[in-house]
Amino acid sequence: MKLNSKTIFLLLTILMSVLFIWPELNYQDSLSQGDHGRDLYAFDAVTHGKLPYKDFWWVYGPLMPYYYGLFFKIFGVHITSVLLGRALMVVLCAVFFYLSASCLMSPGLAFLGAAWFTQSRQEFFFTYNHIGGIVAELIICWCLLSYIRVGGMRYLWISLVADFILGLIKINFGLAGLVGIIFGVLFIDFSKKHPFDATKKKFYLIAAALIPLALGIIYWLLLHDLPLYAIRQCMPYFGDDQPYHASPLSVIPYFLIQQWLTFVRTPAGIPIGIVLHGCTLLSIYLVICKKVELKYRQDILLGLAIIGIFFVVYFHEFLVSGVWYRSYWSIPFLDLAHFVMIAVAFTFIPKFLRVLILIFLGGLAALGIVAHIGIIQGQKQPSRYLSMDRGQIYVGNEPQWTDTVNRVTEYLNTTLTPDDSFFAMPYDCLYYYLTGKASPTRQLIFFDHIKIPPQQEISVIRELEGNHIGYVLMSSRIISPEIGLGIFGKTYCPILAQYIHQNFVPLIRQGGDWTQPPGWANNHGVIILKRK
Repeated sequence: MKLNSKTIFLLLTILMSVLFIWPELNYQDSLSQGDHGRDLYAFDAVTHGKLPYKDFWWVYGPLMPYYYGLFFKIFGVHITSVLLGRALMVVLCAVFFYLSASCLMSPGLAFLGAAWFTQSRQEFFFTYNHIGGIVAELIICWCLLSYIRVGGMRYLWISLVADFILGLIKINFGLAGLVGIIFGVLFIDFSKKHPFDATKKKFYLIAAALIPLALGIIYWLLLHDLPLYAIRQCMPYFGDDQPYHASPLSVIPYFLIQQWLTFVRTPAGIPIGIVLHGCTLLSIYLVICKKVELKYRQDILLGLAIIGIFFVVYFHEFLVSGVWYRSYWSIPFLDLAHFVMIAVAFTFIPKFLRVLILIFLGGLAALGIVAHIGIIQGQKQPSRYLSMDRGQIYVGNEPQWTDTVNRVTEYLNTTLTPDDSFFAMPYDCLYYYLTGKASPTRQLIFFDHIKIPPQQEISVIRELEGNHIGYVLMSSRIISPEIGLGIFGKTYCPILAQYIHQNFVPLIRQGGDWTQPPGWANNHGVIILKRK
């Protein structure tokens, strides 16, 4: 069977992304005892019939725990199963970036864009959840760009399915995606003079009403039994539920400055900036002066409008918080826009210059992938290996962190009987997962910004008593200078702190680092207390 160029480069995109992600099947750059521990605990819990929100605190949509839980069921309960599930998402990101790009440029340039995106994308380092959302975003983008190019309602129906999935991964991005889809399709239909017929009316009805209603019902079924404070802890979208706030007037200049710095802080960044911004300026000139073939110019303008719409709607979390990693939801569309500009510029510049640019960008992407593989292989040392059955991965954390986690997990596994459990705080769910022990409380996190009221503290104490908890694990994050964390017993949970003080005593076992300020995935100290 003869393969066309688009299929060949699609296969190359898959091969490239598999090569990139392969070393990460048993390696993670940073593993945190809190955020990653929460994820791993949730993925394991749903395989035992527990429900997100109801049975354990969960702050994203309910879908991804079941996705990763399926990998636990098929491949076994160890972190490598989760990394395999994540790797599949990375490959799908590359595939749908390529498919989106190939709607507006040659397959070869689209492949280069996918390679560039794969090796340079900014990773949601703190959770396994969000990579699924990026896949859904790119599927939606591919659908609307395909709708521009070939029409067909099937792409619009697929976009709604992808957005529904996105809403089950993170509700606010699902709703934001619907806004982008509705405005994007309206703009395309107006520009191409598509008829507003019965089928299109049905599409808008489903997009504007039925999907939000379906998402609302699902979330209501999972959340309605909880008290209001618990709902706000799981869905922190109101008032001061978030510890970080910023003005859009300060965030936008900050974002632009950071983008500028990415091109000037390294020697390689300067020529990259020259190529990207030079192509952008040339493309603007070509489009304005109508030096691009009419149909291609119309498709390019519509495509850039769609890419811009999605960049804006997915920018909202960063816009009101100023937290840099929240801008990552929009980064795929920024990368896509860069390569669209290169594609337009390539219609005008001489062939030898096109070849030089392709060699330059392709070489940097290839070097980035090779360097990525080499760095990871260099990190795979015995001192960075989580040796317990549920671990079996290398981590990029400092060796002292790894040693502490290995020793504490071994101590818990050898000290506690099968019927025993323990209470980990303030946010150390990793130990629940690594020991295979269920949390004795629904609540998994205890910090200032969670705003735990007295009645919740009392409820947690009842759960500890009812489950006959004989051990308490505390990490050094009970005393943290980080914004929103606080000091246990002083700035949050005084009732719970008094209960633990009155009923538990420290064992002669204090491990890890208690001298430096505790970090998210470093400077990790642990003390274990036993009931009097």
